[in-house]
Amino acid sequence: MDRTALRPSIFNVEAFKKDNEAVKRGVTDEERILYALSAMAGWKIVVDFKGRLIKDMEDANKDLMASGQSFDEIGKNAVVINLAESIVDRIINLVSDAKEACEADLNDK
Repeated sequence: MDRTALRPSIFNVEAFKKDNEAVKRGVTDEERILYALSAMAGWKIVVDFKGRLIKDMEDANKDLMASGQSFDEIGKNAVVINLAESIVDRIINLVSDAKEACEADLNDK
């Protein structure tokens, strides 16, 4: 069994300080958790994926136009694409807003 001490680099002191400051300012637990999510590398992948996903759906709708599908079918797809984009944007905005709430005072200093 390894009995060596944890290296200081494992514990992110700056993140701990930011989290403590956010708690003092009354930031909710949900906002702090979402803020932590925004700092993860995977979050950028999700945001980038959203852009590719919407582009793929729009390209598919363009293919329907090129193949002569009815205006009803094309219109339905356009509405679905718009709704899907709005839903994903709300998720992204939720995390972005939490990040702003946690960093608000830090950016003013």
